[in-house]
Amino acid sequence: MATQQPVRPLRRNPVLLAILILGIALRLWHLGRQSLWIDEGFSWLAVRLSFWGITQLSWGDVHPPLYYYLLKANLLVLPSTEFGLRFPSALFSVAGLAVMIAFVNRHWGHRAACYVGLLAAISPFDIYYAQEARMYSLLALFFVLSFTQLVEALQGRPACLIGWVAASVGLAWTHVYGLITVFVQVWFVLAYWAWHGPRGRPMAFKSRQLIAALSAIFLGILPVVILIWQIRSNKPGSGMIADTGHLRYLVRCWAVGPMTAFPAFKISWRMRDLSVAVMVLCAFLGARQLWKRAEPSRWVLVFGAFIMLLPPLMIYSLSILKHQAIWVDRGFLGCAHILYFLAGIGLGAVGLRTLRLLAVAAIAVAIVSGELYYDTKFEKSEAAAAFHSLPPASPQRAVLVIPYWRNCEAHYYLGAQTMLWTVQEDHPEKLERMPLPVAEMPVELPDSCADPELQSATDVYAFGYVPIIRQQQPQWPACLLSKKIWIYEDAHWHPID
Repeated sequence: MATQQPVRPLRRNPVLLAILILGIALRLWHLGRQSLWIDEGFSWLAVRLSFWGITQLSWGDVHPPLYYYLLKANLLVLPSTEFGLRFPSALFSVAGLAVMIAFVNRHWGHRAACYVGLLAAISPFDIYYAQEARMYSLLALFFVLSFTQLVEALQGRPACLIGWVAASVGLAWTHVYGLITVFVQVWFVLAYWAWHGPRGRPMAFKSRQLIAALSAIFLGILPVVILIWQIRSNKPGSGMIADTGHLRYLVRCWAVGPMTAFPAFKISWRMRDLSVAVMVLCAFLGARQLWKRAEPSRWVLVFGAFIMLLPPLMIYSLSILKHQAIWVDRGFLGCAHILYFLAGIGLGAVGLRTLRLLAVAAIAVAIVSGELYYDTKFEKSEAAAAFHSLPPASPQRAVLVIPYWRNCEAHYYLGAQTMLWTVQEDHPEKLERMPLPVAEMPVELPDSCADPELQSATDVYAFGYVPIIRQQQPQWPACLLSKKIWIYEDAHWHPID
């Protein structure tokens, strides 16, 4: 694959280094400012378990355990603060950025690498999950690695099949969408093999090398396939039934980030949608550039399109046909990097510098305006503010969490010394204790109003979803209704009545 200009190593290229530093700064900036939200609290609860406990947890969760293993190892070094819990995600994101910059610089030259790197460095979608203690930036890193390593192998470096195998197994062990991406990649490789074999065209690697790689992938993902089959009835939290509008939303997430966290300025000509249109147009120009070149570049284009478009289309179609809830955005973070890859190559191919600058400006306006909001006003959760403003712990204070799965945040900020309570979602007249899990899988122990700790309390502080709390409160057990009940609403605690 011919380059546009002589390639210098990344460490000797000040512009690319500056872009990488920008990406690092944006991911570490205010990394620990926002309080943990529900899913991040679950990550914290998970890594309190032993490694075997984490493995057992995966049978009750919907995610394979690799991310939790790595997060637990990280907390052997860093404290379990918001920063410490999120630092691995930021690190994975930076690693993916560096891999993509170096890859494009090696094959398409300095200019394309600058644009690809800049789009990825300032990506709101990537920054959001780089600052969340969940597995999505790790999933994106394995996605980028599997893409770049297979492309390297297709360009005549068969040793890179080892890297492709490792990244593919990592995809499967990180997220169920990663497993689907592995299947899509295997389909592509088999199609590539079938296309070249009957025509007698030279292959980039020997058949026995490919068979060995595919066999290693099969053995590596087999435990995850068995796991996911066993837990196939488990439902994803915060999932929804997909529709065609979610496809548009996904492309917007790739281009300018999730609207709730990165809203652009509201102006009459919808700068946010203009930014999306410009990035998609640049990606189309990049695809055209790859198609105009020799056959290896065309295969890169086909492969990129395969793994960017096919997994979302497959999963969305399954959701629509089976009326099954899915995650419509976060699991496709890796696909966004293919969009940046194509758009960066397209921008690099534009001959007029003025046009390139106008395109970058159109993309950047919505992104920068959204990131200003994200870094100043947006909050993932009100949990830290709520629990830090509680009265000091005493026998007179009881904490009620509704719905029950918000106990992750409460346990994190209140610690083991505070006993939490909840009421059942379908039977609000039934009370349950929620102790902090210590060694094995989290459990919720039903209890009664006869508990001495609850009997001694005079004030009950209810935290969670305010509409649900207000709706269910008249049906609570008498032992709760006889006490003074406080609710956290509008950023402060006040009596519920």
